[in-house]
Amino acid sequence: MKIDIVYTTKSKYIKCVADEMARWVKTHAQDLNYYHSDHVVDLLVIGFDDKQLFEFIQSLNRQNVKNVALINCFFTNNKRLMKVIHLCQNKQLPLMREQYTFKMSFEQRKEINPTIIDNARLYIEDMVNVIRDYY
Repeated sequence: MKIDIVYTTKSKYIKCVADEMARWVKTHAQDLNYYHSDHVVDLLVIGFDDKQLFEFIQSLNRQNVKNVALINCFFTNNKRLMKVIHLCQNKQLPLMREQYTFKMSFEQRKEINPTIIDNARLYIEDMVNVIRDYY
C-alpha cells in the first residue's frame, strides 16, 4: 500500500504530527510544495492549518489519489476544515469519512501534548486498516 503524508509549512505542530504519523506507517512526511501529484497513491494524508492548501487540492485528481484523509490543527475554530472538505467534495476527491483535528490552546504552544501524537497514530492506523480491509 502506497501512503503519502504531506503538510503545510507554516505550522510546526502539523509537521511534528505528520512526522509521527509517517514514522508509524513507515513512510516519510513531506512539505506539500515538494509533493508530485502525478504519481498514484492509495492514501494521501494532508496536514494543514493555513490557506496554503487550497491550490494544492486543486492540483490533485481522482485518478492518482485513491483516498484522501485530513488532519487539522486549530486554535480558535475549525472553519477552515469545513472549507477544505467542501473543496475536496467539489473536486470529487475520494475523501475518507473521518478526519483528525486537534485544538492547540495558546498555553500549549511550546510543545505538543503526547495525547495528540498518540491519537494521530491511532487515526493513521485506522485509515490504513479501512483501506486495506474495505477498499
